[in-house]
Amino acid sequence: MTATTEIPAISSSARADESTALHSPGESALPLSSVTPLSPLPPLGCDEAPDASGNRSFVVTWLLSLLFGFLGLDRFYTGRYSTGAMKALSLGGLGIWWIIDLGMVLAGGLRYGSSALRGYARDKEIAWIGTGLTLIVAYSLQVDALIGSLLTGLL
Repeated sequence: MTATTEIPAISSSARADESTALHSPGESALPLSSVTPLSPLPPLGCDEAPDASGNRSFVVTWLLSLLFGFLGLDRFYTGRYSTGAMKALSLGGLGIWWIIDLGMVLAGGLRYGSSALRGYARDKEIAWIGTGLTLIVAYSLQVDALIGSLLTGLL
């Protein structure tokens, strides 16, 4: 005797009886073939359409621009390899290009291809506040004087 012969089989008429038994007598039962599957849900925290999944994240671009913009990592991340290399070789245009690109990211001007960065509308306020707090902390710690003394020590 095999395992398949020990399991009782349910006939199609028994299945129909079970599906109607789950409903009240005045309610009609829908056959299982008429039930359509639900569409897949987007990932948690994702307000955009599923076709935007290939787009680059605004938060990642902003953090790369803020922290490593002088190396051009924000440009590399958004697919601008030639300008990213020039930005890295010039150390962010001696800081000027870095600040301009950070402003472009915060204003929503830096794009990936022809589409806006994913999550810009949702996270732009947090990015502005975070950038402002970073500038206040950097100024209070006198990071510019520290960088200046390090550069004069190297030369």
